[in-house]
Amino acid sequence: MACLCYLLFGPERVGHWFGILPYFPVPATQFIDKTFSPPERFDYAIYHDGLPENFWDRPAPSPVTLNRILTIPDGSADENGFVFDKNCRPIFDACQPLPQRMKYRRKKWRDIIPADYRKQYRTPRPYPGRIAVLTSGHQHIYSHWLFDILPRLAKLRELYGEPDHYFLQYLHPFQVETLKYVGLTSGSHIINSAQVLWVRGDELVVPCHQIMFGYHHPRWVCDWLRDTFLPARMSSPNPKRKIYISRSCAGKRMVTNEEELSNFLREQGFAICLLETMTFAEQVGLFSDADVIVAPHGSGLANLVFCNPGTQVIELFPARATDAYFRLSVDMNLQYTCMKSRDMNVRPRVSDNFSICLDDIRSALSLR
Repeated sequence: MACLCYLLFGPERVGHWFGILPYFPVPATQFIDKTFSPPERFDYAIYHDGLPENFWDRPAPSPVTLNRILTIPDGSADENGFVFDKNCRPIFDACQPLPQRMKYRRKKWRDIIPADYRKQYRTPRPYPGRIAVLTSGHQHIYSHWLFDILPRLAKLRELYGEPDHYFLQYLHPFQVETLKYVGLTSGSHIINSAQVLWVRGDELVVPCHQIMFGYHHPRWVCDWLRDTFLPARMSSPNPKRKIYISRSCAGKRMVTNEEELSNFLREQGFAICLLETMTFAEQVGLFSDADVIVAPHGSGLANLVFCNPGTQVIELFPARATDAYFRLSVDMNLQYTCMKSRDMNVRPRVSDNFSICLDDIRSALSLR
């Protein structure tokens, strides 16, 4: 019966009826225009942190390094960073990390193109000329914007030049502010993916780059971020500060005994900081002037890239921990300490709220 429906009505229409669309991927290799140096694997045997092997929540490194620029004639792309050829077939390994690419499972195709316009048979909005695709499923997260999206823009300009249009998210204050520093504003050929969900161009230019598990943060990414944004920083009146980054406004992964922790840290000369209340330039200045940083795990620690070598970093976690900022601290030559909560959670998650033992903080600070 299903085969008869496919023959009579076509796979596209039948797929809409059942929420399932056929999957005919196209390899990215036929669209490669330029390549650049791939990231290097992070050798945990060399950069041993003195912790047990199962301490970190550390997935296996992705086999895809995404170190290339693709040019796709008459292609289309959506708000989540998925890229399609002229026949609307997905281009495998175009620009998304492995967890996103797993959405190309047959029964989950409906998640790739948001249902609000796919089900209504809407077509991509056409634009003349070349479109640089800089969208991603993680673009709204500060750390991914800083280390994934903006470096794609840097490589595009270095190896390709200026396109006719930029397809990216232009929504959050940190996005608007950072783009302004690199010369992009709302009137400079930006197609805002928060408003236009699906675009088609005469040619797509897709810089493929992603900071992935198990790899160093590429030196060119760190150098570009520092060279581009450190000159614009707002220095604090008290350089070499001790700072605590609060997540009291974050809604998750908050320190439940933060009042007790904050009072103790104030006695040690720490300033309590809320990154949500600061501009991007103020955050850059805060981290570049810091001498000691205590912070729960969170996206704001991407600002460690702006720290001076030797800065002490104490990262706080619930029962589970991810090693992203340990690797960044190694790459930036920072003094890093990771501290887990003593809470006993039945189903520990990285997003859990947690408490921190003050004795553990005292010990970490005394190690300096």
